[in-house]
Amino acid sequence: MDDESGWDDVLTSGWHAGVRDAVVTRVEHGARGRHGLLVRTLSDPDGARYAWVEDLHRRVLVAIRDETGADLDELGSQAAWACYEDVWERLRRRWERGGRLARVPLGRESEVVHLVQSLPVGAAEAAGADVSTQPPDPLWLRGRLLVDVAGLRLHLEGPGAGDDDLRILVGLIIGACRRDP
Repeated sequence: MDDESGWDDVLTSGWHAGVRDAVVTRVEHGARGRHGLLVRTLSDPDGARYAWVEDLHRRVLVAIRDETGADLDELGSQAAWACYEDVWERLRRRWERGGRLARVPLGRESEVVHLVQSLPVGAAEAAGADVSTQPPDPLWLRGRLLVDVAGLRLHLEGPGAGDDDLRILVGLIIGACRRDP
């Protein structure tokens, strides 16, 4: 289907690595505090929870619109949607090894799994755990346990998250991610 508004041409003729990377930065910034779920979605989009895939889809569309002015939902060409795919691929490559998430040192995995599973649901999700299972499933990627430490810290800044027990658990998780066994 062709777009008669002219936005297809504007988007595709002006699309380059710099624009793509600006869109990727917007998506990453918008997903701050949820980078664990971003990694889960990008590492296995077909196996990821539908809500995560939809959230990332929406974030990419909004970032493209905010960066370029183009609304991909209104455009019909494959060329315009190729820009969308370019963003997904760049995100996938940037996060394929976990990005900035903390890698739990070998030998500390069982301790951190137990701590993450002891967190309240919101905090466990901030750490990157899949909370649709009971107990929550911590984030494993390529055989390594990852924790979204920045997401946990951000969660502690939220309303009702100032509980001392929660702060202790988060402190133990962050400490275990830093120490050598």
